[in-house]
Amino acid sequence: MSTREERHLIRAAQQGDSRAFDRLVHRYQAQVYRAMTRACANPDLAADVLQEAMIRAFRALPRFRGDASFATWLYRIARNLCVRKQQQMMAYPTVSLDQPMGEGEDASALIGQMIDFSAENPQQVVLDEELRQKVKEAVDKLPPNLREVLILRDMEDLSNQETAERTGLTVAAVKARLHRARALLRQQLEEYLSDS
Repeated sequence: MSTREERHLIRAAQQGDSRAFDRLVHRYQAQVYRAMTRACANPDLAADVLQEAMIRAFRALPRFRGDASFATWLYRIARNLCVRKQQQMMAYPTVSLDQPMGEGEDASALIGQMIDFSAENPQQVVLDEELRQKVKEAVDKLPPNLREVLILRDMEDLSNQETAERTGLTVAAVKARLHRARALLRQQLEEYLSDS
């Protein structure tokens, strides 16, 4: 799909043409799904994220300014959802009540496992959550151009080449920004860890 054709479809979709939006999504959904499978590390979660990202993109389409390509915009929506859902999963782990119980298991054993899981080491749980929060704050403080490269490379496990393609930078620029982002992140976290 050419850039001109994409712009035409975006304008049509912004004016309410749902078929134009469907064509845009169809063009990029496999690419975004593959990226989310890597980023979310869970194919089911990636499928949920893609579905929700398409809904959010449809609702936000009137505000789409075209500062980035539609694919990049859709990818960013999906990436943000993936990060948010992973944080929720880590904060609130679940135990499936649909799984059949093994022989000799009963409801009280299942409840006991759930309590034990959440109370294994409350102090460590608090420290891990605090460190996770500090890392998130440190990443959020990075300049946007460094933060984007760090997230793509270190959190979404894209290669230097893939990151360069996604951001429109050269591979050398990706490496330079990644080096600078990691150095700034390390500096901020060293201050926190030395205070602990």
